[in-house]
Amino acid sequence: LCLGGEQPVVFEGWLKDAFGTCVEKGTAFAKAIGPAGHGFIVTNGPMFLSSAEPLVEGSIVSPGDLIAFGAADGENIPYGKPYCVFIPSGIIDQTNE
Repeated sequence: LCLGGEQPVVFEGWLKDAFGTCVEKGTAFAKAIGPAGHGFIVTNGPMFLSSAEPLVEGSIVSPGDLIAFGAADGENIPYGKPYCVFIPSGIIDQTNE
C-alpha cells in the first residue's frame, strides 16, 4: 500500500488489530498528522492487511511511499487509485483501538 494524496504526513503509529485480518474500504490502520491536523491512514478498498513497513513515530510519509502490504481480490483492487489515503480525524471516527 503506497500512500496517496498530495501532501506528506507525519506517522504517529499503527492501530491495534489492523493487520492479519480482512478489512473493509475506509478502515483506519495508522494514525498520522497531515496539513489539516491529526487523522488516520485508511484503506481505499476491501483487503487483507498483512504487514507494515518499519516506520517509527515522527517518520515523514510522502505520497507514493510504501507503508504496508496487503492483498485483495481482483475486483476489489482500487486500480488507478491510491491503495490508502490520509483522512483528517473530523471526517471519520474509526480508531480500532
